[in-house]
Amino acid sequence: MPKSQFQQTSFASGELSPLLKGRTDLDQYYKGAQTAENVVIVPQGGVKRRPGTQFIEGVVRALTRQTAINPTMPSGGTDANINDGDDETYGQTGADLGMQAVVAKYNLGATSSVWNQTFLDIRNISMIWVGTGVEEREWSVQGRLEYSDDDVTWTQYTTISVSNKTARSFRFRLYEPGNVQAHRYWRLKISMPLTPPFDEMAIRIGEFGFKQEGLGIDEAAVFDWVYGADQSYIAVMTAGNLRFYRTPHAGSSDTVYVADVVVPYLSDAVHDVRDAQTEGVMLMFHEDYPSIRIVFDGLDLNNSFIVDNIPFVNVPQYDYNDDDSPIARDEIQTVTFGGFKEGEQYQIDVEGVLSKTITYAGDANAHEQSSTAFNLQRNLQDMPVFGFSGVTVTRTANHTYTIRISNGSAKDFELFSGFSLTNTNDTLAFVKDQDGSPRQEDVWSETRGYPKMGVFSDGRLWLGGTKSKRQSLFASRAGNFFDFLVNSGEDDEAIFITIDSRGLTNIVDINPDRGLQVFCSGSEFLVKGNTPSTVSVVQQTRHGSFDLEVQSIDGATLFVDKNGNTLRQYLFSFNEDAYTSNDISVLSSQLINQPVDMAILPGTTTDDANWVFLVNQDGTGVVLNTMRSQDINGFTRWTPFKSPTIATEQNVIKSCATVADELYMIVYREAGNSDYYDIERWSFDHLLESGIKTTVTVPSPVADVVVEVGNRLLGYSVSVLADGDVLPNRVVSNISGTVGVTITAAELNGFTTRDLEIGLGFSVKVKTMPLNTNPGTRGGQNTMKRKKITNINLRVYESAGIYIDGNAVPIRQFGDAQDTPLNTPFVPRTGIIEDENGGNGWSTEVVPEITVPDGTPFHLQSIQYEVESS
Repeated sequence: MPKSQFQQTSFASGELSPLLKGRTDLDQYYKGAQTAENVVIVPQGGVKRRPGTQFIEGVVRALTRQTAINPTMPSGGTDANINDGDDETYGQTGADLGMQAVVAKYNLGATSSVWNQTFLDIRNISMIWVGTGVEEREWSVQGRLEYSDDDVTWTQYTTISVSNKTARSFRFRLYEPGNVQAHRYWRLKISMPLTPPFDEMAIRIGEFGFKQEGLGIDEAAVFDWVYGADQSYIAVMTAGNLRFYRTPHAGSSDTVYVADVVVPYLSDAVHDVRDAQTEGVMLMFHEDYPSIRIVFDGLDLNNSFIVDNIPFVNVPQYDYNDDDSPIARDEIQTVTFGGFKEGEQYQIDVEGVLSKTITYAGDANAHEQSSTAFNLQRNLQDMPVFGFSGVTVTRTANHTYTIRISNGSAKDFELFSGFSLTNTNDTLAFVKDQDGSPRQEDVWSETRGYPKMGVFSDGRLWLGGTKSKRQSLFASRAGNFFDFLVNSGEDDEAIFITIDSRGLTNIVDINPDRGLQVFCSGSEFLVKGNTPSTVSVVQQTRHGSFDLEVQSIDGATLFVDKNGNTLRQYLFSFNEDAYTSNDISVLSSQLINQPVDMAILPGTTTDDANWVFLVNQDGTGVVLNTMRSQDINGFTRWTPFKSPTIATEQNVIKSCATVADELYMIVYREAGNSDYYDIERWSFDHLLESGIKTTVTVPSPVADVVVEVGNRLLGYSVSVLADGDVLPNRVVSNISGTVGVTITAAELNGFTTRDLEIGLGFSVKVKTMPLNTNPGTRGGQNTMKRKKITNINLRVYESAGIYIDGNAVPIRQFGDAQDTPLNTPFVPRTGIIEDENGGNGWSTEVVPEITVPDGTPFHLQSIQYEVESS
């Protein structure tokens, strides 16, 4: 039988589609695999075990309002309104409060405590002007949250800032490990000077009460926030709550809890929320909720985050012209021409905007009167202050004409004015007969819905679509992010444009990268210009986007095609002088399935390149390793742990986000008839999923030790790693009140301490494409001929616990003693697995299946085959 050799040194194409088994003409065929499960591509060569995940914390679960005890309002106000579960019913103090006024107070009772009260909320609190006139300036005062055990000695817990311009909400976590605030008395005090304008202000508060964390939870999502060079945060959203953690940084390798804040979103809205950040401000958008603003002072305190609604001003007006539109009231003004003669010309000034030149046709007969009225009507209607219709002019008296502004043009105008261009002695006298009211309304509101997304770009806040105007873009005034004044088209004014195209143009996302990119349901666009007079939206490609936030990496923007199964690369082409949208997942199309989230973990040319992580709708993951400069573009499969004995849904990835150099996920599982959503962090230092690391001190005399794992894994068979040992799996159970696992005396004997990692195991599997070699003497390729692998050599790096076709194999490390016997602590080795035959005999698609079933390191660098074919 003729023999041939083949060596695969690159896996840069990742896992390829089964449809490519016949495409031996492609270079990618020889750099790919038919299975690449739970591995990631290494740009320098080969594939390695994907990162494990570190368990951080369970997310906030359903919150229940404490209703057994109500507070009092010693400085005036309706007590019941501030613990009724409704932020919009208020308790309001009197004015002239002074420096030590108690706004609200709790007495939880002699036998009551807040041991089961997880949070204390202060919601929709603000100062209210109750004096005469209007107070235009913004003022703020300090509130103090205090506690006591005897109603005599009070201790300050934290402070809050209360403003007269925006209602703010605060949430404080009272029950957390090592910091339980259980006190009988709680109160909120305000320090308000007795000087103007504070002496004419009262405090209004929507809610002041406790929340208990329950069992139920429906959804969770994760967001990133980079505040400074070494100050980054991950934010986890559940129904009504957003929790912030400080990510690892100089001086700390931990992900540390910082604070909770109140958000308005219910469970079904959590995954549709979009965010935008700049410095110490995060904005959040959802089409069914008012857009909110979170302001951070950078101090990592429990009161460092302040939440309020974005204070939009000059919201653009739009005439929806439907049953929900306001009823317009005609504006009526009359003008009397004094001294005008036939043929003389004049102009009208409407709120600072001048009309074109208008000719006075005379008033002597019906024809002149009709012509004068027509000339005035036509030129008024052409003015930008009016709509496309609605202006009528009729003669009502000698030299007097009545102007009626109706329907889409109606509003309460200032009194018009005018002047003659022909004779300075001519006069135009205007009289206002009726104030108008418009049919136009705020383009976003409670009735019409709110902006769906926003980004900061070129000194403006750009909003992409609203619930009722899905194809429209809005940009704030230059340098004033919340002012959307659209008036005369000055360069610094706001922008309001609607995208028109033959394809669907509902906006899916906007991305401020190498120009403002707009991704719509039917096409992709680029915004050119940055002023009302220069802005235009130019179509680039016509693929359409799936409803998923895009990501920028390596000079390109990645978006999922509207079919939900294709990842495209939006990249500028100098040859076409336009953007192109290349399909970069065509060779691995089987891996992408209606993604629900996407995040990017960028690298460098000397590190593990750039990883794009997609979460499929079924809770599995896909990892794209991409580095355009090295022509690396390969996908691998991320399969979470699945218990063979637990039938309920488990280890389903729900959301992901990258902050700084850390990638976080929300993972859902069922355990012990309860639902759990856990925060987990990618970590190559962890070899298991949802792993915890701990050090056990061996007791004397040596005895069993119970290690707490928690209810989230109750009933699961977990893997245990100990100082290089792969210990037998064991089931998490309730052991004398501790939910965990037992490390036996036999496993501890001979040690002083043992470093443990406990978590869910996952198996690594690599299977290359069907072999195609040149058998030499016969000529031609042998991809569909019967063949047999007579010898395999694998080069590995720092690896252990490798199996080929289910058989454990040793790694030969030159210069060292023979490999450690099996079933003893593993020692990761760098070297060659040699003289294996693999492939299970003769077959047309003979290839070995390389697996690593236990939590051991694995890095496959290359494979060399010797093949005998028919």
